[in-house]
Amino acid sequence: MLDARRLTCFIAVAETLHFRKAAERLRLAQPALSQQIRRLEEELGCQLLRRDRRRVELTPAGRALLEAGRRALVHLTHAAEAAQRAAAGQELLLRVGFLSPAAYSLVPDVLRRFRVEHPEVHLVLREADSVTLLEEVRLGQLDVAFVRGPITAPGIRIDVLHREPLVVVLPSGHRLARRARVPLGELADESFIGFPRDTAPSLHDAMTGMCLEAGFAPTFVTEAGEWYTIVSLVAAGLGCAILPASVRTFERKGAVYRDVAGTPRHVELAIARGPTPPGPALRACLRIVSDVTSVDLL
Repeated sequence: MLDARRLTCFIAVAETLHFRKAAERLRLAQPALSQQIRRLEEELGCQLLRRDRRRVELTPAGRALLEAGRRALVHLTHAAEAAQRAAAGQELLLRVGFLSPAAYSLVPDVLRRFRVEHPEVHLVLREADSVTLLEEVRLGQLDVAFVRGPITAPGIRIDVLHREPLVVVLPSGHRLARRARVPLGELADESFIGFPRDTAPSLHDAMTGMCLEAGFAPTFVTEAGEWYTIVSLVAAGLGCAILPASVRTFERKGAVYRDVAGTPRHVELAIARGPTPPGPALRACLRIVSDVTSVDLL
């Protein structure tokens, strides 16, 4: 059986690749940390770290333990939290991840109804980008997450809830702002603001694909991690953007939303969860999402 304290020590060293920094993180003396790592290696019968005076690196066994060890610690933490909630009369927990602007469309309706129907469940909410949310679902840190698609992830069940078109976001003083529908080709010489592809691959690819179909490659002058930051930068006159239509729920002085002339591309809002059968709290949440979206999730 792995000792949780030794596993925590190993993960700290594996993540920093530096014994002194890991010791500072754990508030341990460095010799005590080194002793914990040696004992862990002795218990497992394999070398986890290669170290000399200049650097520390993971062995293949160490890389495998880091991945599995993170999940193990998450499960241990959740087990402790479950015992504490049970002692406090809160036996059920649901950890929900979401991204904006889904936070201003579907998610509030689902959570509002869930809270009314299941006040005994303790809700933990987490807002992040789709890539981060999927990783946390995979590691067991989230029970369910609302993410942007099209997207796939091994070991995760993903169900599409609905598709929505992309719209153009323009400064209110822009020459095309008075039009109800904007021909995308007329933005060929404009500067664009968007999400980094590594955090929003489906949205980035859909936007870039639309522009390429209109005959030009978009020129990005800056990127931002939050959609409301992007809209604010557009309002400040730094460029234009292409975002999901649900962004219209956010009213920002200086920015306007316009439909794309012709047939716009669509992006998906999907729900992601682990492959194991849902527990009572997650099952209740999925039932509500099914009712709201008419998508069979159970």
